Amino acid sequence: MGFYSELTPKLALVSFVGSLGALSFGYDNGWWGFILGAGYFNDQYGSTPVVSATGQVTSYTLSASEQSAGTGLGTAGIMIGVMIAPWFNERYGRKKSFLLLAAFGLVGALIQALSTLGRKFWVLVAGKIVLNISVGIASAVVGVYLAECAPASLRGTLMSNYNIIQNIGYVLAAGTVYGVVNKTTALNWLLPICLQFILPIAIVVTSPLIPESPRWLVGQGRLEEAAKVLKTLRANDMSDEAIYLEVDEIRAAYEEMRQLHDGVGWVELFRGANLRRTLVAIGLQCLQQAQGVSFVSNYILVTLEDLGIQNVYTIVLVLYVVLFVSSLGAFYLPDRVGRRSLLLVGSTSGAAWMAVIGAITTAFTTPTGSYANFMIAALFLWVAFFANTWSIIPWTVAAEISSNPLREKTLAAGSWSGFGVGLAVSFVVPYIQDAQYGNLGGKIAFLWMAFSIISGVFVFFFLPELKGRSLEELDYMFEAGVPTRKFSSFDSSQMVEQKRHEHGVTTAKKGPQEDKVEYAEAA
Repeated sequence: MGFYSELTPKLALVSFVGSLGALSFGYDNGWWGFILGAGYFNDQYGSTPVVSATGQVTSYTLSASEQSAGTGLGTAGIMIGVMIAPWFNERYGRKKSFLLLAAFGLVGALIQALSTLGRKFWVLVAGKIVLNISVGIASAVVGVYLAECAPASLRGTLMSNYNIIQNIGYVLAAGTVYGVVNKTTALNWLLPICLQFILPIAIVVTSPLIPESPRWLVGQGRLEEAAKVLKTLRANDMSDEAIYLEVDEIRAAYEEMRQLHDGVGWVELFRGANLRRTLVAIGLQCLQQAQGVSFVSNYILVTLEDLGIQNVYTIVLVLYVVLFVSSLGAFYLPDRVGRRSLLLVGSTSGAAWMAVIGAITTAFTTPTGSYANFMIAALFLWVAFFANTWSIIPWTVAAEISSNPLREKTLAAGSWSGFGVGLAVSFVVPYIQDAQYGNLGGKIAFLWMAFSIISGVFVFFFLPELKGRSLEELDYMFEAGVPTRKFSSFDSSQMVEQKRHEHGVTTAKKGPQEDKVEYAEAA
């Protein structure tokens, strides 16, 4: 059986349309990180005077506090969205959550555009906060939806589409700002802002083309609907009997997890076997941010400018293209190589390349010649390795490691914690790099290097290999307390058969059991 034999046209459509919300994340980070270096934008929105040698004010620029607020408060908006998402997602389903994020996206883009009237910096920031609420909702919903729709053999591959589309957003934003960065009209920022209207409209138009999550339908007791959805998502040669068997296995595992953990309240994330799963999800999300991804997304352009590097807009544009192209490997690697191995490679390479950048910027305040080229090459290699490892896998793991009743909350807890670290990075970096404060400059790379080393240690000791296992199979293995480094070789066939017997799940059924599955409200 070929690697993509279970990929159906409907499943591919689900992966693409379901991942559209990620485009806003990449686009917002991309255009903001680019525009921070634009002279005319800084002059129109900044409050810090630039004084010439004769003492005359020649222009204005954004201060370190304004850069920090513009980036950090956007991340705060993401965290608000992450908090909203679980309740709405559980109560109204995944598809309606997509419409909710589209609504926030439209309103946020409108507020940003209105900041042009009077060049109001804080109106622009308010718009970024609202738009990023939609990003937070997407972060907490898309992974859950894709994990619940995908077969076990393709779960990592299809969920990687979220990050690949996010990286397309980076390229589109960088390309847009690159084309208008030298304009001395409102088009300088208004064009990249107004293009953000397109995505929410696209989500509204395409959402009717995709089904509701079959596992969410099971949680609502709508088993026949779940079976119909699975029939459209699975290979054409999959029998009705096999479809009904999968629905019954989902139902059985769902009921058992709810009974074992006394409902689906937030406190259940930290009880019993769920504690291990929750801590892994939170740990990976936090360590992803701690390795410098927010720094590279938002501040690499102004950092390169401060280091005296020429043609920084071209360099960063190409960097985002490399990010996108490199991430295409995620269509193959997560379900072939596995989660653990990719993250171990990513943390090792990340530490090495950040060490190179830190060493060069320590030796040379403004690197030139071969040293500058070597530093830029190290940055590109860091991005290329990160794209296939830490950029993607923490999101995949956070969505698949949880039990079915707690999946929304686990991903939300992980996302919120990770973005909390990103928020701290966004607020702190302008200060610890700025010459008037920490004056670290490029030496900040040593900080990211240290966290890459910590990340590798965390993965080695705490992350089990999850590839190739069904979500229900993972439920049983965590409840059985299978050790981290035995997950990949563990034979769960007897365990699964025993659970089928206990719950009366057999291949003889002609339809899913119609027992009502009560869906508990969040505690």
